[in-house]
Amino acid sequence: MRCYRIMSASYYKSPYGSSSNAGRWNPRGTRMIYAGSAPTVALLEYLCIKGPAVGSKPWFMIEYEIKDESLVGTLEVSSLPSDWALVPHGKTTQNFGKTWLDAREFPFLKVPSARINIRFYPMEFNLLINPDFPGLTDLLKVIDTVPFTYTLNPWMEKLKK
Repeated sequence: MRCYRIMSASYYKSPYGSSSNAGRWNPRGTRMIYAGSAPTVALLEYLCIKGPAVGSKPWFMIEYEIKDESLVGTLEVSSLPSDWALVPHGKTTQNFGKTWLDAREFPFLKVPSARINIRFYPMEFNLLINPDFPGLTDLLKVIDTVPFTYTLNPWMEKLKK
C-alpha cells in the first residue's frame, strides 16, 4: 500500500519526523504524521489548510510504502464523532487521535478527509501514522521524494498578498 505526504524544503530530509503542533486528529504536544491515500489527497489537504501561501515556496511529495496492510486500521463511518468534519476542527477528533496514538495497537489508521465528501471514503482517505510506533522505519519505507511547486491560478496568487 502506498501513501503520500507533503513536506517543505526545510523538513523533507527527515521523512519520519513530525511536529507536535495540533491537527484535526492530534492535540498540541502530541506528535502525528498525516499522509494521503493519493498524491491528490495530500495536495488538496495542504492547499485547504495553508491557502494560497503554498504557492510561495517549493515542496516535496514523499511516497511511502507499507508492506503489511494488516497493520492499517480503518475508522468506520459509524464510529465517527458527529462533529468530526468541523472547520476549524474540534477537540473530539483530537482526543480520539490521542487515544489511538497512546494505545499503540497498530501504526497506521485510515480516516476520512474533511475536504472530500464522505461518500468517497474509504476509497480516498487520510492516513494517520504514529511516529512513535516501535520499528516504524521498518514498517513504512520511503519509495520516492518528488520536488514540486503548487501552480496557482493568477487570481489565487493575488489572495496571498
